[in-house]
Amino acid sequence: MAQQPSISAIISLLVSLLSISLMSVLFGRKTSGTSMANINYARGLVIALYVVSWAFTTIAAVLTSTNQGNIMSCTLSIFVCLSLYAASKIIIYLFLIEKVYVVSSVTTTRKNTFLYRLNILLLTPYTVILVLMILNRVAVINERDECYIGLKPLASITLILYDIFISSWLTILFIRPLMSTTSMLQGPSKGKLREVARRTLIGSVIALILSSANVFTLVYYRGFEDSVVCLLSCTLDVTLNAVTVHWVTSRARGGPMTEKASRGFTNQQHNTTSNEKQVAPTDTHISVTVESYSENY
Repeated sequence: MAQQPSISAIISLLVSLLSISLMSVLFGRKTSGTSMANINYARGLVIALYVVSWAFTTIAAVLTSTNQGNIMSCTLSIFVCLSLYAASKIIIYLFLIEKVYVVSSVTTTRKNTFLYRLNILLLTPYTVILVLMILNRVAVINERDECYIGLKPLASITLILYDIFISSWLTILFIRPLMSTTSMLQGPSKGKLREVARRTLIGSVIALILSSANVFTLVYYRGFEDSVVCLLSCTLDVTLNAVTVHWVTSRARGGPMTEKASRGFTNQQHNTTSNEKQVAPTDTHISVTVESYSENY
């Protein structure tokens, strides 16, 4: 007699189907009416996040319905979690690093910005952690043909410490210019730039909470977690992160005074003298940069 699917498996499948639909909608809204030539680095990261999140939720839905007593599907479950889930986290961190650059050092090129290079350097340990996770992965079938996946303590603890560190560090980088009275975010013409910083600050805090909750769950189960529950939690994680990034990059409704101030500042930037610091060619001036990260749907 065929085994009936568990309640958790049914919930996981429903969540995956909803997430697949949501990622498709977000992808459509982000790319509607946009040519490839108009997709800048930041928007490219957002679109890549949608694609990776969609791929993860789709594969998770398939694995959830096939891993009962199937060691191949069980093993694939942990590899999908390690690869696509890790890819989504790296994209989110790259996106936050780019936002830090926008609100702090937009008048210099990325390669000439010490903070940008430092943040990219801080991402390199993730490759080592990924290798550590692969070597310390867990994928077993118990006597009831249930699939359990996870990470051994060495990998899970290292991952959670790193996630908390990098998320907290990026959050601080957004809090600092918002609190400082001398930062480039201050002034009547910087309303949109401050809004970008505020929204991204909220986004980085949400990313920190989601990452911590997901990995703490894994630590709580000591590395052995029902694959259905693990895939469900990871699906919720990547979906909520994608929705948060979509909200961060959506244009806030601003009043006419903000629009006028922005246009005035743009004109001022065009009138700068030749001996002033030149803006990065891919970024033009601050107003355009902010516009390129805040799409109107």
